[in-house]
Amino acid sequence: MTEESKQFLKKADHALEVAEALMSDGYPSDAASKIYYAMFYAAQALLKSEGINVVKHSAVESAVGYYFAKPGRVDVKYHRMLIDARKIREIADYDIQDEIVEPAVTLKLEEGKAFVAMIKNYLETVQHNKTSG
Repeated sequence: MTEESKQFLKKADHALEVAEALMSDGYPSDAASKIYYAMFYAAQALLKSEGINVVKHSAVESAVGYYFAKPGRVDVKYHRMLIDARKIREIADYDIQDEIVEPAVTLKLEEGKAFVAMIKNYLETVQHNKTSG
């Protein structure tokens, strides 16, 4: 695993920790944003591990779909989780009408953890296969 991927995963873990603290303190909208960013950082780690350099949120989302979900390298449900988390984050950050309700964010926190864990596992498996193959 590249050093850059490790740093992105470190940021993802930190964002999840902050999201949990925000949820505990009663700030579900702010937690939603951190959950998305945890997933975004993990997706960046995945992409960077293969030399795929994209920055824009929509480009990261598209690249995960194109290079990993579509060919079946990762389950498409994780791509859907990333897409959904981005939509919730945009509502939480920009929409003054729709307040994020705690149950939806709690669900997304679990998805965020699952997403980050899947990417860590994927990268560790790929690394193991490279060193043992």
